[in-house]
Amino acid sequence: RLVMLPQAMRVIIPPLTNQYLNLTKNSSLAVAIGYPDVVSIANTAINQTGRAVECISIVMLIYLTTSLLTSGFMNWYNARSAIQER
Repeated sequence: RLVMLPQAMRVIIPPLTNQYLNLTKNSSLAVAIGYPDVVSIANTAINQTGRAVECISIVMLIYLTTSLLTSGFMNWYNARSAIQER
Protein backbone atom coordinates (compact mmCIF):
# COMPACT_ATOMS: atom_id res chain seq x y z
CA ARG A 1 0.00 0.00 0.00
CA LEU A 2 2.78 2.45 0.86
CA VAL A 3 4.77 1.56 -2.25
CA MET A 4 2.18 0.93 -4.96
CA LEU A 5 -0.35 3.69 -4.19
CA PRO A 6 2.05 6.67 -4.52
CA GLN A 7 3.37 5.26 -7.80
CA ALA A 8 -0.14 4.69 -9.12
CA MET A 9 -1.33 8.17 -8.12
CA ARG A 10 1.40 9.82 -10.21
CA VAL A 11 0.02 8.03 -13.26
CA ILE A 12 -3.66 8.41 -12.38
CA ILE A 13 -3.80 12.18 -11.66
CA PRO A 14 -3.69 13.61 -15.24
CA PRO A 15 -6.47 11.35 -16.61
CA LEU A 16 -8.47 11.90 -13.44
CA THR A 17 -8.24 15.66 -14.02
CA ASN A 18 -9.61 15.18 -17.52
CA GLN A 19 -12.48 13.09 -16.19
CA TYR A 20 -13.41 15.73 -13.61
CA LEU A 21 -13.39 18.46 -16.26
CA ASN A 22 -15.44 16.29 -18.63
CA LEU A 23 -17.95 15.70 -15.85
CA THR A 24 -18.33 19.47 -15.39
CA LYS A 25 -18.75 20.06 -19.12
CA ASN A 26 -21.17 17.17 -19.55
CA SER A 27 -23.37 18.49 -16.76
CA SER A 28 -23.80 21.69 -18.77
CA LEU A 29 -24.65 19.68 -21.88
CA ALA A 30 -27.15 17.61 -19.93
CA VAL A 31 -29.26 20.74 -19.45
CA ALA A 32 -30.37 20.35 -23.06
CA ILE A 33 -32.15 17.09 -22.17
CA GLY A 34 -33.84 18.46 -19.06
CA TYR A 35 -31.30 17.82 -16.34
CA PRO A 36 -31.92 20.46 -13.64
CA ASP A 37 -28.79 22.38 -12.85
CA VAL A 38 -27.54 25.92 -12.41
CA VAL A 39 -29.16 26.74 -15.73
CA SER A 40 -32.65 26.15 -14.36
CA ILE A 41 -32.16 29.12 -12.03
CA ALA A 42 -31.01 31.22 -14.97
CA ASN A 43 -34.03 30.12 -17.01
CA THR A 44 -36.33 31.28 -14.22
CA ALA A 45 -34.53 34.62 -14.06
CA ILE A 46 -34.73 35.01 -17.85
CA ASN A 47 -38.47 34.33 -17.79
CA GLN A 48 -39.05 36.84 -14.99
CA THR A 49 -36.71 39.65 -16.03
CA GLY A 50 -36.12 39.15 -19.74
CA ARG A 51 -32.37 39.78 -19.40
CA ALA A 52 -30.98 36.80 -21.24
CA VAL A 53 -27.46 38.07 -21.87
CA GLU A 54 -26.75 38.76 -18.20
CA CYS A 55 -28.18 35.44 -17.04
CA ILE A 56 -26.28 33.39 -19.60
CA SER A 57 -23.09 35.31 -18.78
CA ILE A 58 -23.49 34.42 -15.10
CA VAL A 59 -23.99 30.74 -15.97
CA MET A 60 -20.89 30.83 -18.19
CA LEU A 61 -18.86 32.39 -15.38
CA ILE A 62 -20.05 29.72 -12.93
CA TYR A 63 -18.94 26.90 -15.25
CA LEU A 64 -15.66 28.66 -16.04
CA THR A 65 -14.93 29.14 -12.34
CA THR A 66 -15.78 25.53 -11.56
CA SER A 67 -13.51 24.28 -14.36
CA LEU A 68 -10.63 26.54 -13.36
CA LEU A 69 -10.89 25.60 -9.69
CA THR A 70 -10.96 21.89 -10.54
CA SER A 71 -8.02 22.24 -12.90
CA GLY A 72 -6.03 24.36 -10.45
CA PHE A 73 -6.59 21.97 -7.55
CA MET A 74 -5.66 18.92 -9.61
CA ASN A 75 -2.54 20.65 -11.00
CA TRP A 76 -1.51 21.55 -7.46
CA TYR A 77 -2.07 17.95 -6.36
CA ASN A 78 -0.14 16.65 -9.38
CA ALA A 79 2.80 18.93 -8.59
CA ARG A 80 2.68 17.90 -4.95
CA SER A 81 2.74 14.19 -5.76
CA ALA A 82 5.43 14.43 -8.44
CA ILE A 83 8.82 12.89 -7.85
CA GLN A 84 11.18 15.47 -6.33
CA GLU A 85 14.57 15.60 -8.00
CA ARG A 86 17.58 15.77 -5.76
